[in-house]
Amino acid sequence: MISEEGRLRFTVVITSYNLENYIERAIESVLNQEFKNYEIIVVDDCSTDNTIEKIKNYKNKNLYLYKTKENSGKGGAPRNIAIEKAKGEYIVFLDGDDTLYDMQTLKKIDNIIGQDKPDIVYLGYEEIGKNGNRTRISTKENSMKKQRIMCDISFSVSARCWRREFLIENDIKFVEKMYYEDEVFCLKGSILAKETKYGDFEIFKYYRNRVDSVMNIPNIGRCSDWYRALAEITDLYKITPEEYRPYLLSFIKNENDTIPKRIAYILSAYKNGEAVKPFPKREYTYKEFFDDEN
Repeated sequence: MISEEGRLRFTVVITSYNLENYIERAIESVLNQEFKNYEIIVVDDCSTDNTIEKIKNYKNKNLYLYKTKENSGKGGAPRNIAIEKAKGEYIVFLDGDDTLYDMQTLKKIDNIIGQDKPDIVYLGYEEIGKNGNRTRISTKENSMKKQRIMCDISFSVSARCWRREFLIENDIKFVEKMYYEDEVFCLKGSILAKETKYGDFEIFKYYRNRVDSVMNIPNIGRCSDWYRALAEITDLYKITPEEYRPYLLSFIKNENDTIPKRIAYILSAYKNGEAVKPFPKREYTYKEFFDDEN
């Protein structure tokens, strides 16, 4: 099933590092899709367990395996490789310990895209954790450009579908060797997107209950990277259309005010040898950046 232009509709990008117990579940959630016009690109970040062997067991002709030259440790190097190699019109990102939501996920996204060429399709996901599940869904209201810039409902790159040519033409890449690269990537995308759509359904299942997940491990480097990410976001001001700059400045102000609280979460977990608790959901309201406080 090739598109009229002779191209694949989707590239599903799966990233992995030491996920021997989960990678098959992720791959099979794609192989079981009713919609078959896709390829799978798995980029492994120098796993030291049996992850590579399990990937190689799949003989599907539409599954391609790439490996980083060295372990990136953090940041978006594996995904950048996938963007370069992808042949699909649209890219769906999936972490190797997560899964597409159900067998009709790609079909539903294809129906949303239709004959149009949205740069981004905003979607939702189900978060599965020890304390129960919660769902984040995209709506007409929270998918407006100003809302996505001022307070995005989620900075997961997997919670949206990306037109590959849009990413290439605008040089939208993941910051490498930095945590929270999703945040910068998503904001830059929302700022530059000319046409967007949304789907009020879940695209993937996000499993937060993995003990050795990077987001659960207290790491001092994550503290400084909050400010590195904020610096990258501040640099986006110059490419932001004039009418949307106040919303970006509002986000910067809110983010700057709340980073110390998140750092306290990480430091407390580090001190006590505990897993990092989930950060409170952003519920930012509009704030004037230039006010009379000082």
